[in-house]
Amino acid sequence: MALPERSPASQTSADRPRSVAIVLAFATLGIAGCGATYLEFGSRSAHMAMSNLPLVVLLPFVGWLFLNTLLKRFAPTWSLTTIELRTVFSVLWVGGAFAGYNWATQWVGVMAAPRYYASPENRWSDLIFDYLPWWMYPTDRPGVIEGFYLGLDEGQVVPWSAWLMPLVWIGSVAVAMTAISIALTAIFQKQWAHHERLTFPVAQVPIALTEGFDRTPGWVPYVRSATFWIGLGVAALPLLWNIVEYFYLSFPRIPIFDPYYGPNGPRGSLVSRYLPAQSYRLLPTVLGVAFLCELNILFSIWSLYLVGLVAQYGMTRVGFSIGLTGQEAKPPDIIGLFIHGVMIGLAIWSVWTARGHLANVWREARRGESVSTEIVAPRTALWLLIGGSLFLIFWLSAVGYSLILAASWVILFWTSLFLIMKFLAASGFAYLFPNWGTSIPVIWVGTSRMSEATLVASRVVNWRLLAGWRLPVALPHVARLLGARLKARTIYSAVLLGLAIAGLYTVWLCYLDGGATFRTWSLVGAPRGVYNGIAKAVSETSARTVTDPAKIFVWFLGIGAAALTTILQARARWWPFHPVGLLLMFDGYVRLYVLDIFLIWGAKAAILRLGGITLYERVKPGAYGLIVGYAAAVGLSFLVDLIWFPTGGHYIHGY
Repeated sequence: MALPERSPASQTSADRPRSVAIVLAFATLGIAGCGATYLEFGSRSAHMAMSNLPLVVLLPFVGWLFLNTLLKRFAPTWSLTTIELRTVFSVLWVGGAFAGYNWATQWVGVMAAPRYYASPENRWSDLIFDYLPWWMYPTDRPGVIEGFYLGLDEGQVVPWSAWLMPLVWIGSVAVAMTAISIALTAIFQKQWAHHERLTFPVAQVPIALTEGFDRTPGWVPYVRSATFWIGLGVAALPLLWNIVEYFYLSFPRIPIFDPYYGPNGPRGSLVSRYLPAQSYRLLPTVLGVAFLCELNILFSIWSLYLVGLVAQYGMTRVGFSIGLTGQEAKPPDIIGLFIHGVMIGLAIWSVWTARGHLANVWREARRGESVSTEIVAPRTALWLLIGGSLFLIFWLSAVGYSLILAASWVILFWTSLFLIMKFLAASGFAYLFPNWGTSIPVIWVGTSRMSEATLVASRVVNWRLLAGWRLPVALPHVARLLGARLKARTIYSAVLLGLAIAGLYTVWLCYLDGGATFRTWSLVGAPRGVYNGIAKAVSETSARTVTDPAKIFVWFLGIGAAALTTILQARARWWPFHPVGLLLMFDGYVRLYVLDIFLIWGAKAAILRLGGITLYERVKPGAYGLIVGYAAAVGLSFLVDLIWFPTGGHYIHGY
């Protein structure tokens, strides 16, 4: 058999150290992490980090993709190879989990708010200050908090020492969570990819776009696809057209891709006063990835969402509630309990279906073999899982949890994340987020049996404080991209760099210009809501709850619904619903994008019926074009904002 021709580019890459791609990726991560915070705070142009695959990852990757395509055509010896491009994307995805709204900007708000916003009216200092874990907050030195919100006077320097320990402590949690994430990915990756054959729609995008960079010099495959350029034009042209309106306010704009809370107000229609407004917001990245998703999953998401609307309307219309007198659960709380039960049921089923694979992993861990896992050996994966979990339990105990509740929280938290890791790999819906189940311990033991320290800790430790909860869902896709080339040290390096850059730059920017001048929800509305809720929970001693059998029944009802759905899916060929639809039937993010999912389901069904898989493969590059075109056009819009409107930009991208 003749060997494939080696191009000059591949010859150069064979001699190029692998560290070159890592250095380029880390440099890009630094720029992207700072840019996400500046665009959110400084120019207020966008929230770059709001999903499991945010623009803070996509936009710099698209920049590298275009640059490398030109290098491949005109200077092939300088171009990156396929695996180098995928390495850049993977490092961005791992480290970008901490950028902007995903974590950094909300973390600094939670850290700085208590001392700045405490007042005699809200009584924070009287009610909760004795229970806050001050060891993880900035030190209480003169000027530390005032300078953060009001800016530094001339000649003052940023009090980095005051923020060092908060960053170290939250970084330690990120390290522990990364250990558990690596362990779960290592243990279940082969089960999901080879046995259950999940399609990983999100990972398909960078895999397809980076193909062909190892071949002979010339244009890579995606450039030669007409449907790719059609998709790119559909996504990019409306945004590029709207740039003119930045300079001429009377110029007609095309609002088709505006965020839900865009320039013209919420993009939704109020169907009934008993239901939230139903969105008609279109987002090309959702459209593009959804086209790569299996048809029955798309159908399950939008159809069961309609069923959920009917149920929600009925409960709200009649004022349905459950629970003991004085602690009744209203429809939103009932829905939350039911969906968390669904999540637990689906997680149990996922472990059960993997029992044979898990038995192999256990045997290999005992013998010191390494066949059934990826990234790390089975024995290492088990130690990472145990060590990371124990650290989180004792960290939570130090924050204020009792040991039993801390262990319960870790189990519920990681059960939720485990399921989202799997179902994101199945569906590609980047707004699929975990249900932490913070109310589950409450329905079993009640708040009356919890100390004030536990009540405070249970509300301090939330999605605005913890670092890296969006990291676990990315790792199975990164493993899909890099395979055996993915190393644990690369993941940890990206985590630490991403966290440090995002946290330190956000702190520096607030001291430079004054956090109060940014008027962002991350620094004002979110943290004040957190601490007002904590103060209310502590002060209302007469409103403490007890064990509630009705709420526990609803939770078990969700587990039963998950069991029934999965059994029917496995045994009944006529059953049309995938379990992910049940999980998302009341989801607020599906409400934002249900129109996108319905349209893509209809288009994909028509394409498969008319031309089968052949026509589908011909049209598929158009989905990649939608994603690339949107990211590129948003990037150009940002550039215009940064040059001409650096402090008063246009809100270009968001939910």
